[in-house]
Parts: sequence; C-alpha cells; structure tokens
Amino acid sequence: MSDYPLEGVKVLDLTQYVAGPYSTQVLADLGATVLKVERPGRGDVYRQQGPLFLNGESVSFLTLNRGKRSIALDLGDPEDREALLALVAEADVLVENMKPGTLARRGLDYETLSQAAPRLIYCSISGFGQRGPLASEGAYDLTIQAISGLMSMTGHPGAPPAKIPVAALDFGSALYGVIGIQAALWQRERTGKGQWIQTSLLETSLAWLSMHVAARGAGGEEPGPLGTRSPFFAPYEAYATADGHLVVVGTGGSDGWERFCRAIDAPALLADERFAENSLRVENAEALRLEIETRLREAPTDHWAAALRREGVAYAPVQTLDQVLASEQVGELGSIRDFAHPVAGEVREVRLPITFSSSPSTAEAPAPALDEHREARFGEVDDA
Repeated sequence: MSDYPLEGVKVLDLTQYVAGPYSTQVLADLGATVLKVERPGRGDVYRQQGPLFLNGESVSFLTLNRGKRSIALDLGDPEDREALLALVAEADVLVENMKPGTLARRGLDYETLSQAAPRLIYCSISGFGQRGPLASEGAYDLTIQAISGLMSMTGHPGAPPAKIPVAALDFGSALYGVIGIQAALWQRERTGKGQWIQTSLLETSLAWLSMHVAARGAGGEEPGPLGTRSPFFAPYEAYATADGHLVVVGTGGSDGWERFCRAIDAPALLADERFAENSLRVENAEALRLEIETRLREAPTDHWAAALRREGVAYAPVQTLDQVLASEQVGELGSIRDFAHPVAGEVREVRLPITFSSSPSTAEAPAPALDEHREARFGEVDDA
C-alpha cells in the first residue's frame, strides 16, 4: 500500500472543542503530521469533557483527536510564544477556531505570520465569520443552528424547536476547512504562496439551506418544521407501519408514484385527484400521510419493505444505532473498528469515510497524551 495522500504536510493545530479538532483529525487521517498545541496542565477543554470516560480518558477527546501529536504551550508566555513561532516557520498549515481577534492580539494572526512565513496556509473556523457585527461573538453548534434559521425548520409542526441530534454545523464547517486547505495546498504548488482560509458555522448552515434560500427568492413560503416531510417532494417522509416506521421516497415522475401505489396495493390513491402529480401531493401531504398510514398500519415493516423492494421504490426502515452497527452493510464497509489505547483500553471509532484504491485513509495512532510530543514536535517519533 502506498503512502497516505497528505504525508509530509505539517499542520499546527491551535483548536479546541469540535469544529477545529475534527478538521485537523481529518488531515491527520489523510497522513498529515498534526501537532496540537494545548494549554499547559489542562490541555484541550474536551480532555475534561464528559459525560463518558474510559479509565479517565474523555471519549469526546479521543473521538476528535486521533493521529495527532501534542505539545503544551502558554501563548501568553514569551518563551512559549517564541517556541510557537519556530513551529510556524516549519508548518505548512495552521488551523485555529478561536474568536476572531484573539490570536491577532498576540501577534499570531495571518497578516503577521505570513510576513515571515509567506507559504503558510492559515485556516480560521469561527461561528459567524471574520467580519460583520456578530464576528466577535462566541458561538456553538446549537446557537448557530438557532440563529441561522435551521432550527426553525427542524422538528414537527406545532412542537418546540428541535436541534439536529449531532453537531452538524461543527462537522460541516470542519470539512469546508479541509476542502479549503487542500485547495490552497494545490494552489501553492503553482504559486509558491499560502493564503488565509476562512469558514464558519453560519456560512455552513446557509450553504446547506441553499435550496430553501432559492425557493424563498422565487416567491416560496417561509419554511417551517415538517418533521421528516420534504417541502419539495411527496411521498417523502417516515410513515408508521404496524410495528415501526418506514421512510418512503416515492418521488420522481408518474412511474415512481404508480410503483409505490402498486407496492402498497392502494389503486384508489392513483385515481385521487389530490395526488395526481408531485406538486399536488406536496400541497396535500398531510392528507396523503393519513391515506398511506391507514394502509401501512395493516402489516409490519418487513412486509412493506419487501413489497417496495419488488417495485423498485426507494425506502428504508427507521433503525436504531445498535441495529445499524450490527448490519452486514456497515460490517462490509469496515466503517467501525476497535483499537487499543494505552490508557483508555479498547476504544470504538468510526474510520474516515473515504476509501482510496491505493492509499490508507485513517490514522492508526490514538489521540495523544497532553504534551506527549514536546521533544519530537514535527520530527521523527519513536514508535518503540
């Protein structure tokens, strides 16, 4: 097997929490040497973040920091600041997710560092971006889900606002940061110059809401919560069966709708003018749900899954996480692995969801101990 794709790239990681650390973990998974700069004594705040610990090691920290190295530096200490500047001179990439202006007050902003290191690629991930009236405000995934409009569309009609049950905007902005870094590395090969990459949780949310933004601009209604229902297609939501729920995507042209009606043996739906075409089905989605569920509640999920499969209608049972992890498909992909951590013991993790034909794509080393790589830094590590 060949080398990792980003082998030889040196990344200085000045991040905490989720968005920054996940971004740099992806870079480490792709083979970059990532040196995580942490606070002396305490390190990344997620080292103490519960609620789950394995032999004193935070599961949250282990999940977001595999494959990295660690050095403890106090950015307010002149000697440690000089040590950091020496590392900047070696680095290809610096990633930070502090409030805008925080590093500038210490002379560690892109404009200052790029004067001495013009090849440096500097990536900033923030809540609101680097400019504007809210730029200096603190932000978390939950607060940006709320302020970006995303939360106003999440959940069920008439119910309180709901969040996406993962830190989606943290992970999304992390990946946009990785995309920007990779693009800047490629451009530097042609120009010899680095640049400042900026992304934010707010911009990530807007990018993901682009279809809604376009629809609103075209005169569409203000979007609100629809549960699992789509504002653009029907049938397109989770429907109750006799023993659970089944997601159905019976969209597309008339053939798709006809196949769905055949699968659930409901010819009357085809003759119903309320459902004659997709736009009418969207307009009458609640009436459509009642009709569909009346039929689906007559048999268990497995029965309908087989019928939908025969007709070539897209569907999926709503599964629990344990069911997913035990599935043959996930096993075949090799997405989940257990590895031995020197302190935590056996840790379960999800590999980077990229497969190369001739390169590995997930770091083998676990998350580092605080200040474990003070001597090695970007140099060779003794694996013995």
